Amino acid sequence: MGVIENDLNEDTFIGLELPLTHTQNGFFNRTKTALEQARSNIKNLLLTNKGERLGNPTFGTNLLSLVFSQENTDLEARVEEEIRAAMSEFLPFINIVSIETNFSNENMSTAIVNLRFTLNVDVTSEENLTLDFSNYNIG
Repeated sequence: MGVIENDLNEDTFIGLELPLTHTQNGFFNRTKTALEQARSNIKNLLLTNKGERLGNPTFGTNLLSLVFSQENTDLEARVEEEIRAAMSEFLPFINIVSIETNFSNENMSTAIVNLRFTLNVDVTSEENLTLDFSNYNIG
């Protein structure tokens, strides 16, 4: 069964949604479409620090340390470069439509990254993921 057929089948689940939580239907939220699962996979990749995943030390990004670094010259371009490099290596089946990074004028450590994407198998369906780095503590 193909990706689109799975998405249309009400009885088929694609994967698990992160973070893992307890719900009315059990211990894990499940994703029903390939786009929902891709969204969860992107979030997992971008919020995992390089070196954090056992057995795969290159998995992840340095986004958290980049966003909270004292060096803020050309930060938007560096954030986009970090995201594109990780996505092309670990999630090559996802097309990035746009990456928009907004920093607070009062506090450069408050960043919101908005990512729009599609899947290679269906470029007409687009999904959005927003990462708010203002709630993260490094240390």
